[in-house]
Amino acid sequence: MARESIIIVGGGQAAGCAASELRQVGFDGRITIIGEEAAAPYERPPLSKEYLAGGFDLERAAVNPPNFYTDNSIDLLLNERVTQINPQERKVETAQGKSLPFDKLLIATGCRARRLNSLAPSRGAVVCLRTAEDAGQIARRLHPGKRLLLIGGGFIGLEVAGAARAKGCDVTVLEAAGALLSRVMPAPAAAFVEALHRAQGVIIETSVLVEGLEDLGDRAIVQVIDGRRFEADLVVIGIGAVPNQSLAVEAGGACQDGIIVDMGGRTSIPGVFAAGDVTRRHSSFYNQAIRLETWDNARRQAQVTARNMIGQEALYDEVPWMWTDHYGRNIQMLGLPALADEVVTRGDPESGPFIVISRRNGQIVAATFVDQGRERRPLTRLMRDRTIVPVEVLRDSSVPLKTLAEKFCA
Repeated sequence: MARESIIIVGGGQAAGCAASELRQVGFDGRITIIGEEAAAPYERPPLSKEYLAGGFDLERAAVNPPNFYTDNSIDLLLNERVTQINPQERKVETAQGKSLPFDKLLIATGCRARRLNSLAPSRGAVVCLRTAEDAGQIARRLHPGKRLLLIGGGFIGLEVAGAARAKGCDVTVLEAAGALLSRVMPAPAAAFVEALHRAQGVIIETSVLVEGLEDLGDRAIVQVIDGRRFEADLVVIGIGAVPNQSLAVEAGGACQDGIIVDMGGRTSIPGVFAAGDVTRRHSSFYNQAIRLETWDNARRQAQVTARNMIGQEALYDEVPWMWTDHYGRNIQMLGLPALADEVVTRGDPESGPFIVISRRNGQIVAATFVDQGRERRPLTRLMRDRTIVPVEVLRDSSVPLKTLAEKFCA
């Protein structure tokens, strides 16, 4: 009897974690990972942090140790792209003409950078940061006195800004919205991050719409809609990401800004699963479908999905969590602050660590922690219990959140 075969399409966090979990829970069939890059699955967060700072090689970002795949009889098919999934015949086709059969398939293709006005970045002076190759392109140009221009003031772009300032670069950020991070953070926390970058010498231009971009190889010129022109030695575009869902779409899978999966990672295609940034799944806490682009989501969802692929029933329904670092300040975000109708600030942003608690109809739906990561666990408990804590009590930082959780939670 032939061994069962699982193919994993993708080479990031979710792919590596799924392969590891499959072996840990006892799957002894064949596992093949097909990735478009030359490297084995690696984590993306270091690309905008340690990697740009220098002294950090890709091996340290690997999801699994170098010998893991050989030791666990996992086939790595790298520098290869899957072009088609045939769910009826249970096989995938690749760009190099390979036809590989599978019993179960995991799509972990992640996202690609959103284009600016349909302009794709070149390998000259304009780049997006999605891969190790992109990070290397950026790192080679970060030298004292060099001019870096960031289009988009999201978390990854601002981490790049911090790394560039540490290297002595002149940094300008162009943001289309009226303030940085206004769509993803509560206003007090977003203002804190913006002020932090301004204090480090980053020039921030808000309410700016880019009209044109010219890559001259050794430099680039950005034209904005009000007529101004910005010249830089390097332009990094960071205006969001688009899920790589085309394989699922073409195979007849249900997709809507992401491959739709259930809490076990199952797609609408029999035998086909998906995990990580490319997926959209239901959140029972928020009672709506959500798509997440976080390290934690890719890891946990992949682990749960792997177990479901071999018949072990498991559900993934975690409250979103992510972190980012800026100039030595650690910022963690729990939940989805955009759903809030009020915020409560706990602590003083001007003088030290603080938390911004986001509420909707009195219930906590999210929290942003600045150098207060240890408070995440009790606040998660308050969230999950849907506890309504009086504003004045939440605001009083002299009372530990652990005490509030013990008092108000069942």
